[in-house]
Amino acid sequence: MRPDSVGWERVAEVLAAADGWRRAGAIDAPTHAAIRNVYADPCVTPSPVWRVLTAVIVTAVVLCSFGAFAMAISPRDVGLSLLLWLFGAACLVATEQLEVSPRLARRGAAGAASFWGLLLFLGGLGLLLNQIPAIRGGEALRLFLLTSVLAWAAGCWRWGSPVFAGLSAASLFVLLAEVPFGRVFWVVAGLALVGVAARRLDDGALAPSHRRSATVVLLTGVAAVYVALNVYSLDHRWLEWLRPVAPQRGASSTVVFAGGAVATAVLPLVILAWGWRSRRTVLLDAGIVLVALSLVTLRYYVHVAPLWAVLVVSGTTLAALALAVERALRRVPSERAGFTTDALFSDDRGQQVLQAVQVVGTLTPAAAAPAPAEKDVVPGGGAFGGAGASGKF
Repeated sequence: MRPDSVGWERVAEVLAAADGWRRAGAIDAPTHAAIRNVYADPCVTPSPVWRVLTAVIVTAVVLCSFGAFAMAISPRDVGLSLLLWLFGAACLVATEQLEVSPRLARRGAAGAASFWGLLLFLGGLGLLLNQIPAIRGGEALRLFLLTSVLAWAAGCWRWGSPVFAGLSAASLFVLLAEVPFGRVFWVVAGLALVGVAARRLDDGALAPSHRRSATVVLLTGVAAVYVALNVYSLDHRWLEWLRPVAPQRGASSTVVFAGGAVATAVLPLVILAWGWRSRRTVLLDAGIVLVALSLVTLRYYVHVAPLWAVLVVSGTTLAALALAVERALRRVPSERAGFTTDALFSDDRGQQVLQAVQVVGTLTPAAAAPAPAEKDVVPGGGAFGGAGASGKF
């Protein structure tokens, strides 16, 4: 990332923390105003609603422009790849120009332009690899996935997008699924990513967006390990079916099935324990999701009740557990084992994401208005007259 962009992000983080302190009552209004005066943010930061709308507009402009050029010149094979690369390069150049300006860096246009720039580049590469006879289908796919890993990782490092980090990690695991013993590589690579990303979550030398990207990589690694060890995935050979030549489905051995069952039950508890010890809500949330998935997996093999009943009971149990924890914490004066019910010094990023999701959900065509009903002809004649005279017929 550019040094100026890193500095702007750090200032924004300080101001977001100050807003959280003010909402929690940790600082008064004069202190909050002094912090905002010292750490002045030169960037213009619109609301999430406007950033989403700007990204949608940029997406429409890029796709419509590409479609117009493609229809006008009708390129084929290599020509279409070159056209994709041309538009991708234009998007990346536009991203660099937008990132330089503090008034335009956070409006959503830079993120959309960088996304489409990398996606168009990868699309052109995929078409080109498909046209080279010397490269077979499986080799072309692996080369494409490897380039996808590097491209999205480079985009994340340059522009600090957590979405790019997730796409890079996802491409890596799809690539590993294409090779023999892909399930073993999923476990090894997932554990490696979790170990590396966990050390970078609080690294002050990294930009704030890079730390958020490390969180995304951490969650992707946890998900990959869980999918690789899940007993349902082992039994139905999910990862093996991602290979170009899928092996014949056969029954899993008793040892493999038992090991998958143990891993399905133990791994969510390990994540929950890790989140409890580290006091990281993202790990606690991930552990809860994995527990729910493990319960659904258990219901598939042990028909104790209908699926809807298992889901209802699980949700009710979690809600009751949350209420019990909150009640227990309210009984102590300050905190218990590092947990408290007081307001946290956090920003509103989660609420902003929900607002953005609501905006995306409203981007649908409006319902057509019903046609006005024709007025019926009312019998009874009309009227005539003027200058004081009137009559009916």
